[in-house]
Amino acid sequence: MNTPNALRADVDSANYNEAQTPNVQKVAIKSVAPARKKPAAPKRNTSMLLRQWHQRLGIFAFIFMGWLGFSGILLNQSVSMGLDAIRVGSTTLMSLYGLHTTIPENGYFSDEHWLVTTTENTVLDNIALDRHIPSPLGFVDIKNSGEELLFVATNDKLTLLSPKGVLIEELSGYMLPVGHIRGIGSLQQQGTSFLALQGEGSYISADGLTWEDFEDNGNVKWSSLTALTESAKSDVEPYAHPTVALEQVLIDLHSGRLFGSIGSTLINLVGAAAVLLSITGIWMTWRTNRMRNARQKK
Repeated sequence: MNTPNALRADVDSANYNEAQTPNVQKVAIKSVAPARKKPAAPKRNTSMLLRQWHQRLGIFAFIFMGWLGFSGILLNQSVSMGLDAIRVGSTTLMSLYGLHTTIPENGYFSDEHWLVTTTENTVLDNIALDRHIPSPLGFVDIKNSGEELLFVATNDKLTLLSPKGVLIEELSGYMLPVGHIRGIGSLQQQGTSFLALQGEGSYISADGLTWEDFEDNGNVKWSSLTALTESAKSDVEPYAHPTVALEQVLIDLHSGRLFGSIGSTLINLVGAAAVLLSITGIWMTWRTNRMRNARQKK
């Protein structure tokens, strides 16, 4: 049973403890997340470096390797496809080859006919012959009994043409009285036109097939180069443009020579890139297989 004195003692004790206890304010503590660190950059090992360069070389070589393969197929089939017979005359392309149109200044005249030779064509009266006759020595027109024949001479051959430029025959070797032709001309004798041929000796013929010795060269009108008229030059101009075989263009594009030293250097770089692609590809394959086998053994 509590006495009044005991109750008073308890109250005093409670008041003392309350007075001695300091006021404490509750503070909300916020949780602080740890700062995130930036991930470290991966180390550039040899495998990663080679893979990057392998990709770059692959992009560089992709277009050129495709063209080299395609042009190689075309070149292998050029004869069957007729690419060797196709001529290309683009002005831009010819400028890359350093070729330009050159109109001849001189030609051969005989009666009302004239003959001019350009780099690639032989032009008779503004018509290009089907067969080019390079480096002619002379040109003669012979008329007998209403028949007209045109003769074009080169060092070792005599070409017979119709007035329209159609090839009739080509005479060479034993069919000619001389082994090496030096000149060709015409001779009027007793109302007959003769073709004169000069080589080791001089010979005349009315048809180009039968020949006779002839010594009086003073009466022969020898064929020689004569300056072309402006009209003739205008007629020759369309046949004076240079051309190149399509097959040759493909060869020069394939090798890069069409663009000079720059093109050749570029093709060499493509070849070097192909070699490096092979080496890096083999190394990366070997490296990948080695790492895979090492993981399987663990």
